[in-house]
Amino acid sequence: MSFFQKYFGGWTFRSTKPSFEPGDEIDVFVAETNGTDAGLAYVGDTKLRVEGAGPETVEKRVRVRVIEFDETDATGNGEFLEIVGESSYTS
Repeated sequence: MSFFQKYFGGWTFRSTKPSFEPGDEIDVFVAETNGTDAGLAYVGDTKLRVEGAGPETVEKRVRVRVIEFDETDATGNGEFLEIVGESSYTS
């Protein structure tokens, strides 16, 4: 085994467009909301609409259950489950 094989063994590159399966539960930050009942979260270039994520979830880390996902467009819908953390900007 060469030095490079040893050094880079196990390395993988993350996609800028991760995909999800219906039923997956993931933690994301809600970037914005439509003001009432849905938020928008970005995971790299993947966009998730989060049903039930109102204004109180913006800039919070939330747990979401993926309902549907289109891998071709890197978009999907999920349902808000709970707030699991505060903003990364809070001091």
